[in-house]
Amino acid sequence: MEWELLRTFEAVTRLGSLTAASKALGVSQSTVSRHLARLEESAGSPLLLREAPLRLTERGSSLLAAVQPMVEAALAARSALEDTPELRGELTLTTIGEMVRWKLTPRLPEFYRAFPHLRLRILADNRINSLAAGEADVALRMMRPDRGELVARKVGSASYAFFAASSLDLHAESPWMGLTGSVAGIPEQRHAERVFATRAPRLLVEDLESLGLAVEAGLGVALLPRSLAARLHGVVEVAPRRIGARSSDRLPSRDIWMVVHRAKQHVPKVRALMGWLGSVMNDARP
Repeated sequence: MEWELLRTFEAVTRLGSLTAASKALGVSQSTVSRHLARLEESAGSPLLLREAPLRLTERGSSLLAAVQPMVEAALAARSALEDTPELRGELTLTTIGEMVRWKLTPRLPEFYRAFPHLRLRILADNRINSLAAGEADVALRMMRPDRGELVARKVGSASYAFFAASSLDLHAESPWMGLTGSVAGIPEQRHAERVFATRAPRLLVEDLESLGLAVEAGLGVALLPRSLAARLHGVVEVAPRRIGARSSDRLPSRDIWMVVHRAKQHVPKVRALMGWLGSVMNDARP
C-alpha cells in the first residue's frame, strides 16, 4: 500500500477536512480526494463519511489506529536525519499572536546573534496537532497538551485582573467588554461572563490586544493579563466590587507551556530554540 495514500488519510482525519489536509500536505484538493478514493477502493468499503464534520467508519477507525504509529515513525526518521552538530536550517515555532508581538519579536535579535545560520518561521496557530504532524518544531501554549507523544515544560504563567482607564467613572453598572469568535470559550471570557451575568457586554472583540486598546480608550472595564495592562497608558487595576462584578469566583491564571514532539526534543537546532525560548519566557521584563 502506498505511503502517500495513508499519509493523506491521516491528515484528513486529523485536520477534519479535505481542504485543510490539501493545504497542510501542499497538494491540490483533487489529489486528496483521489488518494482517499484509491484507499477506499483498496479497502473495499468507505473509510470516511463525507459529513460536516467528517466521521470515520468502523473500518476507518481501525485503519487510523494502525497508521498513526507509522506517522510517528516517519517523523522520528526525519528528525534523525536532521540531527547534525551544525545549527543550520529552518525551524518552525507556533504560538498565539500576542506572544509573538509582546514577548518574542523584541528578543529576536538575540536569537540571530546566537544562531546566525538558523532560519525561523513563526506561525500564529493554536493547533497542538501541528506538532504531532511535524508541521512545527516547538509550540508555546496556554494549555498543557494531553497527547502522549508531546513533551511539555512549564515556562511561565499569566495572571489576570480587571482593568479600566483611570479617567473612567467606576460604579456598580460600569460597562464591561470581552472576547468573542475563536476565543469566546477561553477561561478568562467565561469568568467575565459569570461575574457580569446580570448585564450584557458593551463590546466584544476577537483578540486581547484590541480589548486592551478599548480599555485604554475608556470604553469600559475588562479582564486582562497583567502583562498586557502594563503596556497600556493610563490604565489601572480595579477591584471587582467597584465595578459590580461578583467576586465569589477567584480571578483566573494561566500557565504557559513549551511543547515539543518526543521525536524532536534532542535535535540540536530544536534544543537551541527551546533554550532561547526558555530564557525569554523566564525573563521578568514585560
